[in-house]
Amino acid sequence: MADQKKKGRRAHLNSFSRDVSGEFQYTGQYRRYAGAVPYKQAMNKVTLLTAGLCLAIFAMSMLPAPSMLGTGNYYVILPYIGELICAALSAWAAIRMTNGGQSLRSYVYEATVEKLPGRLMLTAIFAAACVTGNVVYLILNGLGEKWYLSLAIVALHVAVIAASLLLKRHLSTLEWDGGEDLTPRDGE
Repeated sequence: MADQKKKGRRAHLNSFSRDVSGEFQYTGQYRRYAGAVPYKQAMNKVTLLTAGLCLAIFAMSMLPAPSMLGTGNYYVILPYIGELICAALSAWAAIRMTNGGQSLRSYVYEATVEKLPGRLMLTAIFAAACVTGNVVYLILNGLGEKWYLSLAIVALHVAVIAASLLLKRHLSTLEWDGGEDLTPRDGE
């Protein structure tokens, strides 16, 4: 039963085997960073843009904007929840990618480098829906006395859109090699 091949989400476990001492060793393929920009510089940009995205989301959650309070604002709150979830998934993938080193195991590469652009695009789409929802809220309810909070929320959603699209564009410029024998070198 222990020799059965895993399928689906746990298929990457097939790339591990026990060595003589009983320790698990990864025997699968690696993907190595091969971009023109030095690795450290490329990952610093990923980290900076991810931090900007997370800071904008965090700042948004701290502002008591009228559009985010009360009932009946589902057209603002539901896209915000989608934006929050997609941004969290994007941040997790970016952190996992940047901490993986120049050589990523194939299953880590697939879960991070391949999926991150789609998650970032969804984050930007949900943020755009939030901007639209906030504008509709302002049209229906007027600016009110806390108009500056509503405008700050819109500006932060625009910042999330910008950070998501800039990070997506940056990721498209990164190149990764794949192959059978790309075992990590010392210091990677």
